Amino acid sequence: MKCNGDQTQNCGGANRINIFEFGTVQAAAPSWVAQGCYTDKGGARTLSIGMDGLGAVTNDKCQAACLEAGYTYAGTEYARECFCDSQLRNGGGPAPDGNAQCNMACAGDDSQICGGPDRLTMFKYTNGGGGGASSSAAPSSTPAPSSTVVPPVSSTVRSNTASATASGVPTGWTYKGCYVDGPGFRIMNFQQQDNAQMTIASCSNACNALGYEIAGMEYSTQCFCDHVIRQGGSLATADTQCGMACGGNANEKCGGPDRLSVWSSLATLPIKKKPTPKKTVGNWQYQGCITDTQPLATFPRPFPWQYVNKTSMSAELCLNQCADYGYMAAGIEYGEECYCGDIDGVEKSQSQVAPETDCNMACPGDAEEICGAGLRLTWYKYVSDTPLYVWNYPTGAAAGRYQFLVGGPVIPLISQPAINGKISFLEKKGTGPPNSTGAYEFDPSLSDNIFTTFREMKGIKTDLFCAAGLTLPDKKGRQINIGGWSADSTFGVRLHTPDGVLGTNGTSQWQENVNTLALQTGRWYPSAMQMVNGSILIVGGQSGSNGPPVPNLELLPKAGGLVELDFLRRTDPFNLYPFLVVLPTGGIFIAYYNEARIMNEATFATDKVLPNIPASVNNPKGGRTYPYEGTQVLLPQKAPYTDPLEILICGGAVPNPQWGIDNCVSIKPEEPAPKWKIERMPSRRVMPCIATLPDGTFLILNGGETGEAGFQLGKNPNHNAVLYDSNKPYGQRFSVMANTTISRMYHSEAVLMDDGRVLVSGSDPQDADFPQEYRLEVFMPPYLLSGNAQPSLSATNKDWAHGQTITVTVSAGVTKFSLLGSEASTHGNSMGARILFPAFSCAGTSCTVTAPPNAHVAPPGWYRLFALNGPTPSKGVWIRLGGDPASIGNWPNYPDFQPLPGV
Repeated sequence: MKCNGDQTQNCGGANRINIFEFGTVQAAAPSWVAQGCYTDKGGARTLSIGMDGLGAVTNDKCQAACLEAGYTYAGTEYARECFCDSQLRNGGGPAPDGNAQCNMACAGDDSQICGGPDRLTMFKYTNGGGGGASSSAAPSSTPAPSSTVVPPVSSTVRSNTASATASGVPTGWTYKGCYVDGPGFRIMNFQQQDNAQMTIASCSNACNALGYEIAGMEYSTQCFCDHVIRQGGSLATADTQCGMACGGNANEKCGGPDRLSVWSSLATLPIKKKPTPKKTVGNWQYQGCITDTQPLATFPRPFPWQYVNKTSMSAELCLNQCADYGYMAAGIEYGEECYCGDIDGVEKSQSQVAPETDCNMACPGDAEEICGAGLRLTWYKYVSDTPLYVWNYPTGAAAGRYQFLVGGPVIPLISQPAINGKISFLEKKGTGPPNSTGAYEFDPSLSDNIFTTFREMKGIKTDLFCAAGLTLPDKKGRQINIGGWSADSTFGVRLHTPDGVLGTNGTSQWQENVNTLALQTGRWYPSAMQMVNGSILIVGGQSGSNGPPVPNLELLPKAGGLVELDFLRRTDPFNLYPFLVVLPTGGIFIAYYNEARIMNEATFATDKVLPNIPASVNNPKGGRTYPYEGTQVLLPQKAPYTDPLEILICGGAVPNPQWGIDNCVSIKPEEPAPKWKIERMPSRRVMPCIATLPDGTFLILNGGETGEAGFQLGKNPNHNAVLYDSNKPYGQRFSVMANTTISRMYHSEAVLMDDGRVLVSGSDPQDADFPQEYRLEVFMPPYLLSGNAQPSLSATNKDWAHGQTITVTVSAGVTKFSLLGSEASTHGNSMGARILFPAFSCAGTSCTVTAPPNAHVAPPGWYRLFALNGPTPSKGVWIRLGGDPASIGNWPNYPDFQPLPGV
């Protein structure tokens, strides 16, 4: 009879046993041993854990990944797939046609075979002496249970001298008896590697070293560890049923068929009842046992988000995890796998009700609970008068509207509203279209004529591909652009002074000379922020296209040298375009990858490390900054500005699988013990944009549902716009708005126009699935479609000091004012964006507005002032707040950058 683990070997026959003697062959070191070619099926995997992110797969890579994850089986398939598990599932075994169909060369090494169609090249990790062609292996999986089952009974320990005595066991460990194990269930969960030379001492010492208090030996070579006896385990009717000699010592007994010789350091063994489904967990109600599908099946899985805990899984752990991320349906499978999703997922997946007895695996975290089984989910739904989320679905004008605006000559990488009402578009120069100057000015008042609405600008000399931008606090509202793609461009500092008025082209150009004005170090994907003292803070990036990290910061105008930030070095390359915020109580908030902290604004040392940013239920290693790219804004600050500032970050991505994150998180970092609040979004989003609207709501749009930022890396475009309203209770803040027909993927932007519309531009993923997008759209928020006229607003004084009271003129019916910081939008990072609702009073059409009190509440710079009648805003009026404390207007005093605005 051919061996089950290796068809090239004979393993006895009917009433015949191959005999081997210990000691004649040197025991082998722990290693992976080839098992041959095994069967597999897409809907019922032999090894259930797929390993992604290995690059070009080889058998060695697969084995290393499985071993690191704690699995003892590794298998490669279809040349490029790797699977792991700790047992064989779904009846998988040696292929009936031998090795013939394991015939595909490994993607990473064509000298190796990596399975074939529905065939696994299988390996098993052994601790020496088992599984190879030259050794007598213990069975690679549990032998079939005996056909006669002895009814278990509770009794005192029967005497079995060979079982009750052993040398070398840990101090305090004693024999507890022969326990019934199955068939069909396990009374101990944590199986160790099979050991053909097993003894009582080797098994009990292994369990003791792992922190377990109970060890069990079965079938001569199998060792199990645990903290409890499960499934209502009881003693066998006779101790002699544990009569199989230990593989490493024929004078000791190591269990038998479906019988465990149990040793323990505990005086009394804790016996857990036979598990049953837990019916209620808080607001969660048990719904039954249902079928599951595998990821490659025709239908989606009932609940897509997976969370695995091999040691502590229980219904409570799973359901609390799902609830934390806003899911109201969940299921548990294979004992240790928790799945989160929505109730309609059961129907969409065509999952079927299964017999209750199909869900029969105990939870490792609570031995008296059922946690599903193979392809069977013990499932629950959240039942409460207060659901975890309520998404609003407005219709008609209340849903807003996308509207085509005009085609154009440019795919902007940075969109930046200017104080003259126009928008600067900056794109790649040199690596972009060959006839592009890299800069255009867009006049929305001329958008009905493509030949007049865009003014081509000159002066850009290096490639600003993936740079940073701000509007400076000088008198002219100059725009600055910093960094770039490679070589000199990464050092670039570029300036533009807006001129002209709507309807009339200006004449100004961009100014750049890297030989006279440059950064201290080259930066690609940096962030910029206006500090309270008027200086410009530049943080992070890489030294050029896919170059080494630049884990430091610097100031413009130049002051001091580079300041090293070890946390940026540690989290490279997942921290590009970090989010930067001036805090009202002092300090600088920075978010990067999945971390956040507060830096001292004088020394840049860390004042407070904040909790890690939650990502998704399945992977805490997801990120929020490039390349996992989410988007960030500040929630409204309202006079008298005593409430802590709240920061909102939406979307991002997780690896393996590369899914966009379907939540927003918010934090009030100035609180004594700040915590992140998770709010479920209606859909997944990576590479999104967010636009701050004058009424204090936020429009989330663009991006994809899977992948990450970068060329050809994002998929499944998200055409839907979502409105976030922080005035509503948590869990009720999202409204699902209108859809577009244009896919806006990598390098797409969204910025607010002065008239209250949102300008939507770009998409340059260099992907055959998505065209380079030159068309411009606007999103019309509901406040522009309600039929209410926009109020009027005029202001004579446009240069405000902090705390000053200014008189403005409005039309009747104004109910509040808002101030929106100037922004430069790129890669989900709206640098400079912030919204404040100042104190005011009105008498007829004359209103006095009190400016924010200081530069920590509102950093110096240019803001748009809006008057609002309900949610409907006036057209924005640009004002400067806080002056020019760093005398930026006198910088840089070089010929290439004249004339200067002055102070």
